[in-house]
Amino acid sequence: MLTELEQKALSHLDEDLLVRWTQELVRFDTVPRPGKKDVETPAARWIEDRCQEMGLETHFEWAAPGRPNVIAILHGSEGDKRLMFEGHTDVVTEGDRDAWTYDPFAAVIVDGRIYGRGANDMKGGLAAAMAAIKAIVDSGIRLKGDILLGALADEEGLMLGVKDFVRRGWADTVTAAIICEPEDNRLCIAQKGVMWVDVTAKGVMAHGAMPYTGVNPITYLSRFISSVYEMEKAYVELYGSHEFLGTPSLSPTRFHAPLDEHGTNNVIPETARAILDIRMIPGQDVEKTLQDLKDLAAQLEAEEERLSFHMDLLDARPPTDTPREEPVVQALASATRDVAGREPVYGGVPGSTDGTILATQAGVPIVTCGPGDVYIPHHVDEYIDIDQLIEAAKLYVVAAMRYLGVAE
Repeated sequence: MLTELEQKALSHLDEDLLVRWTQELVRFDTVPRPGKKDVETPAARWIEDRCQEMGLETHFEWAAPGRPNVIAILHGSEGDKRLMFEGHTDVVTEGDRDAWTYDPFAAVIVDGRIYGRGANDMKGGLAAAMAAIKAIVDSGIRLKGDILLGALADEEGLMLGVKDFVRRGWADTVTAAIICEPEDNRLCIAQKGVMWVDVTAKGVMAHGAMPYTGVNPITYLSRFISSVYEMEKAYVELYGSHEFLGTPSLSPTRFHAPLDEHGTNNVIPETARAILDIRMIPGQDVEKTLQDLKDLAAQLEAEEERLSFHMDLLDARPPTDTPREEPVVQALASATRDVAGREPVYGGVPGSTDGTILATQAGVPIVTCGPGDVYIPHHVDEYIDIDQLIEAAKLYVVAAMRYLGVAE
């Protein structure tokens, strides 16, 4: 049941402003494009301006050249807890604009939905967090702990924004985080981990008519990939199926040979390369997985002394698993019951988010909960339902008050 103070805070939630803020954010084209710099900066400055208008303490930091982070803080009376609302300003490419029903950066409203690239993933969630903070500020209610808003760069890439956030020590002050990614306002308490591994097989160049004079790296790399497929099946047996995330997967996503532009039909190349996209569930370990791959390569190298494999771990984000008993999860669960009038639906995130870095590198308890159809991100005609957007902002208001507590 909502308390009088919670009802007061919710009465200050400006739903029209939330919709307008979402539209304004979507209208910033924040797609990182070759040759274009600072694409996120105008949106980040806009967020900084809105937070300063609320009276928040703000910090504008460069995670990398042209990749800004905005950090804004609503200080509480005691400061022993700090709840983070986390979102990102970059979006993926819109692809073929002619395939869109509406201009992907016009943020038009049709039948209760805002259409546009990033409306769902995840400018709607970011705007909902900002509107929730503003409602608390406008209500005059003082919380016991702090709210920290992180509008970070480069989530869709190498997650430079959240990595810089952690590196600068900001995450050390965060006691829990709500990741505002689109999850239909479900409480996603687990996330798959990801490893991207660059595998290169080096053999000996030879004439295609005399393959025995060389070593064909394509053949051996193909055999390696076949072994990876068997390794995937063994991992499913070993690690089982997670309640929310399903089973592990090891997928080759790129294969290229030769590595330069000089290949011809009658030449066995010297090198072949593949990229593996590995998705992990809780219980899996990055180092063990990498060692298992190296062992497969070593078995092939033992057959042919002129063959060598090389592996580069491009990035690794371990899986996360937050207990339902965590206070931030409990706060969102009770808010769902009292605001939305339904039992919370728990789930998992099939990909990784900035929250992965917060949880695995800084030990921050995370829960991913935000507005937007989970299947719409990165699609043409991306949209967000306004009703769900407003519900998310209400959940954030109540969850923040319950997690941090209200000062007398």
